[in-house]
Amino acid sequence: MSVEKLNLLKLAPGGHVGRFVIWTESAFKRLDQLFGTWKTPSKEKKGYNLPQPKMANTDLSRLLKAEEIKHVLRVPQKKVVRRVRRLNPLNNTRAMLKLNPYAAVLKRQAILAGQKRQLQRDEALAKKRGITLPSVHPVVRSAKLQARRRAQILKNKPKKEKKAKAPGAKAPAAKAPAKK
Repeated sequence: MSVEKLNLLKLAPGGHVGRFVIWTESAFKRLDQLFGTWKTPSKEKKGYNLPQPKMANTDLSRLLKAEEIKHVLRVPQKKVVRRVRRLNPLNNTRAMLKLNPYAAVLKRQAILAGQKRQLQRDEALAKKRGITLPSVHPVVRSAKLQARRRAQILKNKPKKEKKAKAPGAKAPAAKAPAKK
């Protein structure tokens, strides 16, 4: 492969010539002519010098462990901060029940009310069409069940005892006419 067609960053990524490339002596001399050295400019490119490395010492791990740098840096935070995932109560039923336990009752009431409305709508539609529904139809069964429940509630409801009027009690006095 021709040295002249290679990009400098691809030739020497990170400032060093690639590890798995076999270089010939003539290729290195050609590199010096093309790109120059840090001391001499390029012979073929006008005003081109090799870029100087930013770091004089590339042993980064040794640099970071040096006392001068450790003294300036802050202490690393080794404590792992765990965060509880915040669940949306509008989407997550368990999160809603934790915030508002009565939400289960409200949800159940809404479902039952919706079912009741649907059954009433079906019953009204059947009556409007003049169709008699069979006794096993959900509309008829729910109507019978509700009638039976109403009857049981009325039967078990305690009756109010009538209070006897005291013999000396008078009727309330009539209001006096307004003065003009």
